[in-house]
Amino acid sequence: MKLVHTKRYEQSLPELVHPPQEAQYPGTPRSWWHHSWMGYLSSFPLLGLALLGVFLGQRWLPHFSFFDIPFFLAVIVVALSWGAGPALFTIVLSALVLDYFALPPLGTLDIHTRMGLSQLLPFMAAAMMIALITARREAARRHALLAEQKVQAYADELERADQLKDQFLSVASHELKTPIAAIRAYTQLVLLRLSKRSELSPAQGMLRPTLEKIVEQTGRLNACVDDLLDLSRIRAGKMELRRARCDLAAVCRAVIEDQRQLSGRPIELVVPPVALMLEADRDRMSQVVINLVGNAVKYSPEGCPVEVYLSQRGETATIQVCDAGPGIPVSQRERIFEAFYRTPEAQGSSRPGLGLGLAICKEIIQRHGGRIWCDSCEGKGSRFIVELPVR
Repeated sequence: MKLVHTKRYEQSLPELVHPPQEAQYPGTPRSWWHHSWMGYLSSFPLLGLALLGVFLGQRWLPHFSFFDIPFFLAVIVVALSWGAGPALFTIVLSALVLDYFALPPLGTLDIHTRMGLSQLLPFMAAAMMIALITARREAARRHALLAEQKVQAYADELERADQLKDQFLSVASHELKTPIAAIRAYTQLVLLRLSKRSELSPAQGMLRPTLEKIVEQTGRLNACVDDLLDLSRIRAGKMELRRARCDLAAVCRAVIEDQRQLSGRPIELVVPPVALMLEADRDRMSQVVINLVGNAVKYSPEGCPVEVYLSQRGETATIQVCDAGPGIPVSQRERIFEAFYRTPEAQGSSRPGLGLGLAICKEIIQRHGGRIWCDSCEGKGSRFIVELPVR
């Protein structure tokens, strides 16, 4: 959707003479009052009021000589309301009215003479400058209004699209859960029946690794769906925290023990000698540690240990997850916490992922009143740091 570029002082005279009508602005109905022909017609009553002001000034102020001030006001009103075209027309009429009713000799038109023209020329020049400047400012204001309204319309369109996207993610994720669970359950059932047989035919023996692969891939797919559901809940503001007193060290021990068994990789854990208690959602904190440790295992070379450090300093608990991966460039350390973002190195690798884990971690940590960031050295690994308030 293109935005209208507001021209600056190089704006041409035709655009001033014919300013954009209100009907061009989205959501604003075209009003008969803003047509240019209404400006030409309105010049007559306005000049009548200006002439009345001159007569009253002459009557109540014996030395009144500012005949042109009411006509200047009429020109400004026309320029602001209808643009430079009607304003120039008002200037011409004003000059004729001043020549006939205010400037000597009264009751005659001598604008065609050198004397009459010399009397009216200063007024016409000043009025023309005022009309053009006023019309230019009004045209710039209307262009700015048009740009603002189009930007607002674009923002509203983006918001609706974002809501539809979140709604689609939520519905699609819920709909995917059922068939995934059914595929996984039936596959596990077949594996269970195969495991109870004492002897397997060659075909059945070849089938078993395939079924195990199906179970593994459906598990990965189920994890992706869970991430999508979490993201939709977060964006809808429906992710609730069930806060309770929990031992953060115990949470880390349980997660790392599971990760060791699942990955078969060495994962070192260093925790303080005493329990580290804090008010938090135990399940969500487990989810954070799982994502961070899982990423560290995924991007570290085989055989390189992943290190997890848990400490407390004052009223702040700190979790550090260190890996020996390729590292993350400085330009991408903030973007890795955006939803669906993956670094170019991650996209080019064979490691699967949607780019949701760190975004979900950041949201969970922030809702606990903490913060998360990344320190990294390219070629030497990364360290993800989480700080949480104990109270």
